[in-house]
Order: sequence, then C-alpha cells, then structure tokens
Amino acid sequence: MDIRQLQYLVTLAEERHFTRAAAVCNVTQPTLSGRIRQLEIELGVPIIERGKKFHGLTPEGERILIWAKKIISDCSSLRNEVAGKSAEVFGKVTIGVIPSADVAVAPLILDLKKKLPNAHASIQLMTHDEIHKALEDYQIDAGITYTQFSDAKKHKSFTLYEEDYRLFMPAGHRLEAAESVEWETAVNAGPMVALAPNLQNRVMVDSTLRFLGVELEPEVEAETIPSLGGFIRRGFCALLPEFSVLSLGPSIASVPLMKPVVSHSIGMVMAKRELEPAIITQLADCAAHYKKPVIPVRPNLT
Repeated sequence: MDIRQLQYLVTLAEERHFTRAAAVCNVTQPTLSGRIRQLEIELGVPIIERGKKFHGLTPEGERILIWAKKIISDCSSLRNEVAGKSAEVFGKVTIGVIPSADVAVAPLILDLKKKLPNAHASIQLMTHDEIHKALEDYQIDAGITYTQFSDAKKHKSFTLYEEDYRLFMPAGHRLEAAESVEWETAVNAGPMVALAPNLQNRVMVDSTLRFLGVELEPEVEAETIPSLGGFIRRGFCALLPEFSVLSLGPSIASVPLMKPVVSHSIGMVMAKRELEPAIITQLADCAAHYKKPVIPVRPNLT
C-alpha cells in the first residue's frame, strides 16, 4: 500500500467516474483501476461496487475512504512540518468561516502570523454544514462557526466571542437614535433584506421570530453580508450579527435587538488529532487567547 493508491481512491470517490478520476490524477484509467484493485487485494476486502460504471463504494470502501483522507491529510501536514529550516515553521492552514464571522477572522490570523511569520493562511467562506463536512473530509484544518453544534467526541472547540444581533438601517432612519429595538418592532422597520435561508445565521434569526409568532419576509436575500450593504443604504433594513458593522460600509446605522436578547457562541472548531502539526497547535493557542474586536457605539454614520 502506498499514498498514491489512497489518493486515487479519494479522487474516484469525489469524481464518481473512472475516466474523470484518472484524468485528475494524470494517469490512464487502467492504471487507476489497477492500483485500486491492488489495494483491495492488499486489504482483503472489496472497495468498489463492481459494474461497467462506477456505482459507489462498498460499506468497507466507505470506511477505508475515511482512513485514506486522514492519512493523506497527515502526510500533507508532515511535509509542511519538515519544509522549514531549524526552528522556523512553514506551512499552510486552511480555515472555513461562516459569512457572519468573516470579519472576525483577521485578528486570529494576524496573531498566528506574529507567532509564525512564514505561515500562510487560506480563508474559505462556507456554510455551517459545509464546514463540518470539510472537517470530516480533512479538506480544512479548522472552522469558525457556531460551537453549540460541534461534536465533542470528534472536535475540540475554542469559543471566540458571543454573537449578538442588531437592526441595521440607513443613516437617518426613524429608529436610528433608539437605545434598542424589540425584534417584533424591527421586522416592521421597513422593507427587509436578509442572508440566504441555507445559512445557519438566517436559520437562527427565523427561529427567534417564529418563537415570537412573526415571519421574516425579505425582498432580497444574499450569501454574504457585504452584498446587503448597498440595499440598506438605499432604504432597506436587516437583522444581522453585530459584527456586520465592520463590513457593511458607510451611511448605515444599527441598534441592538432586545426582547428577547439573542446570543450564540462563535468559535473555532478543529478535528481531534493524536499528533498535531506545529502550525495547528499555534492556531489553537491563538484561538484560546482571542480578543473580540471592538465595535463602534455609533458605527458608520455620516
């Protein structure tokens, strides 16, 4: 057994087509099929459901696929670990981040860069569910999302901050000077825009409103918070996390939402590993000492 066989298996599972998988791996289709068949012989179990076309993996194959992804991830971490010289640490860390927390990730990465100047970070916007799937598939090293849904048996998590909510409105709105606004009042503050229904943050907003017997009926929905800014400046309102003030731009006001006070823990989630690359260990330490960015009292007013 070698790492190339495992890479062929993972690619085939992703592409679900022998010819496409072979092209991705830059080998011929017989070579890819033969190496996977050799892996079946070495392990003594069928991995692929046999047929003229790819019909999926056997139950044994699904278990082997999980191990293959883990082994490939560990090999990549090993290469990164030894890529540097002496005490220097080189390498790349990939972090999946939910849209409502994207502006909060910069302090974390900047702290990591202070510890490891040669480290490289890749930030990918993902939904909450995509983050957990990517962690299971070893496609990302960590995720920043809602920690209340993490599995303590599989993951370790670090709370970064509590996510509170605000009503966002154009500067000069009649509610701009309010100390706070009740959720039921906020829904009727004007025409609404919102994050897309598949995002966990939107699910939580909808859940809060349904508890109050109110439905949110936005006229515009978007995958990211900055894309809502142009609509808010032109007269729309939105119920969004407080950190949105850092990415929505000028001429937008916000007021805290009350009755009820809604708060959710945002944190960094990582897969538990027996051996952890130095860059991941340092990232976890940065998360443990994370300080929530300061939000202006009256942000972005003109």
